[in-house]
Amino acid sequence: MVFLAGEYLGSYARVPQTDTWNTTINGGGRYAGHTPPDDIIELAQHAQDLFNMDFTTVDVAETEDGPVVFEVSAFGGFSGAREGIGIDAAALYADYVVKEEAQP
Repeated sequence: MVFLAGEYLGSYARVPQTDTWNTTINGGGRYAGHTPPDDIIELAQHAQDLFNMDFTTVDVAETEDGPVVFEVSAFGGFSGAREGIGIDAAALYADYVVKEEAQP
């Protein structure tokens, strides 16, 4: 899940292109859009709020026992957002930083 200035931008997942369980991009996976339920978006929103970062990605696994947040990161999401959901998060982040720096 991708957040900019606390705003939810969208979600993507890594999905396999073969019958393997490995969905890493180097292992043959690809990015695809994903629409999580509202309660999972709220969970991720709360997780990223705790870190007070301008750009954040939150990794959530939907398990049989419920959702699990396993990473909140300031260093991910540009490729996944672009390829998975068509959002140029790097450009949006750069624009945000420039606007923030321009404010007195």
